[in-house]
Amino acid sequence: MSTTNYAATVAALYEAFGRGDIPFIIDHIADNCVWIGTGEGAIPSGGTYKGKDAVNFFIRLGESVDMTSFNIISISNINDAEVVSFGNMAGNSKATGKVSSSDWAMHWKFNADGKVVYFHDFHDTAAGYIANQP
Repeated sequence: MSTTNYAATVAALYEAFGRGDIPFIIDHIADNCVWIGTGEGAIPSGGTYKGKDAVNFFIRLGESVDMTSFNIISISNINDAEVVSFGNMAGNSKATGKVSSSDWAMHWKFNADGKVVYFHDFHDTAAGYIANQP
């Protein structure tokens, strides 16, 4: 069984995130994508977004956090259409100036056209919540 190297696609999406190229990321999201930002109700970017509405995840993230680091530790294909990645991040709340940091894991699924149809991030939402409290 050959596995499509969607890990390389995820690496390109992270590179786009690092340079602030959100349109590149949105271009790689399928219209039926389910994009889950962990922490709905606890952190500003948390919630479930559908299709290209995932742009609102990035808007809310940019409005609420000054990212000071976003480090990728590994990106791996787990089957023909799925990728898992691990890393760590840190940032300052724009509302309070408080720092938060966390390890993270992200789960990606792709359709036959190479578009993201599922994304879910996992990180310490309590740290983000506390950083946003006055």
